[in-house]
Amino acid sequence: MNCIRRNIYVNDSDIRFGQGLETPVSERDELSIVPAVAGGRS
Repeated sequence: MNCIRRNIYVNDSDIRFGQGLETPVSERDELSIVPAVAGGRS
């Protein structure tokens, strides 16, 4: 299965170490979505 991976941060906190995609976000929060980058074959 192909999956696009993203690193998601709310106010500089990685959501993977909190509530994941259920992390509450308020109007004043800063949301960052960063593509995952890793080495490998092309």
